[in-house]
Amino acid sequence: MSIRGAGLFLLLTAIASPSPVSGQDVCKRILKQDASLDNLVDPPGYKTAKLGTLGGVLRVGTGEQAMILIPGLGFGGAVFSDFMEPLAAQYRMYAVTLPGFGGTPAPPCPSKETSFGDQTWTNSAVSAIEKLMKDEKIKDPIIVGHWLTGTQVALRLALKHPKEIKAVVILAGSARMLAGDAAQAQRISTAAKRVASVDQYMAPKWFKTVTRETWDDNNFLPGDYAVNPLRGLRLWREAFSPQLHVWIRYLCEFNAQDMCPELSKLSVPTLILKPGLEGLQHDPGNNYMENYLHKSWDGCGQDNAKITFRTIPNARVCLWFDQSKEVNKAVLEFLKALP
Repeated sequence: MSIRGAGLFLLLTAIASPSPVSGQDVCKRILKQDASLDNLVDPPGYKTAKLGTLGGVLRVGTGEQAMILIPGLGFGGAVFSDFMEPLAAQYRMYAVTLPGFGGTPAPPCPSKETSFGDQTWTNSAVSAIEKLMKDEKIKDPIIVGHWLTGTQVALRLALKHPKEIKAVVILAGSARMLAGDAAQAQRISTAAKRVASVDQYMAPKWFKTVTRETWDDNNFLPGDYAVNPLRGLRLWREAFSPQLHVWIRYLCEFNAQDMCPELSKLSVPTLILKPGLEGLQHDPGNNYMENYLHKSWDGCGQDNAKITFRTIPNARVCLWFDQSKEVNKAVLEFLKALP
């Protein structure tokens, strides 16, 4: 059973690792645990940020229309620099950094009695962006959400403030964690079961004692982030630079939620751009990136006329690096068509 991709969960998740090159032996993954670790609490001496604050805000552009950009797990707001540059004359952009990423301190870890289903850090990010909108007097912004968590924060803002958000753009987002087989799917078939699987199994039986070496050896790969190998490696290094307990807290909250039931109620015009994922060397029919970026949206909002799905070929998680012109064109066409 593989643990790559679905959050390093050995007991419930069967997501395949990349297939070995023909003629090569399979590279055995490092699966060490350290019972002395507790990745569910703040490390000794760790200085935390106040709950409900942002790690930082990068301001770019002079246009009248405001845009708030929320990067996905591991990234600071500067990851959007190349995406924002051609839009600077048309939009006034705020690329936020979620606390704990981009070299910033994270909020304090909640008590162990707090369920990951409470979405403590994710909802804190929503509150922090609401405060940013109030402090900066941002009216009718376009919200751009990216990858894991960035997607959830963007969509929750739109669901919570349908009359105050002009539009949502999701870049390589994921609606939910998917299980690898039918038995595991049954274990997370309802919201309550999904939360319980994280609270009772994933977090205490795997994430709590996983070592950094095991984490890096089994989680996302450089090739998942960009088509160009060098770019993918740079993005992987950036995404995996935050402290382990920070990644685990955000990821467990992602695993404990499912946006699909709420998308039928979404009334804000929304564009969901999926990367094509062509060329990824994962096992056919068991591709964890396919599960995250394509299959997680199956049955999610397809009957909602406010939601538009579009695929950008030859692209990965940070698709604006792979296909900058195509991504820019798709976003601008969507935004120009807004009432």
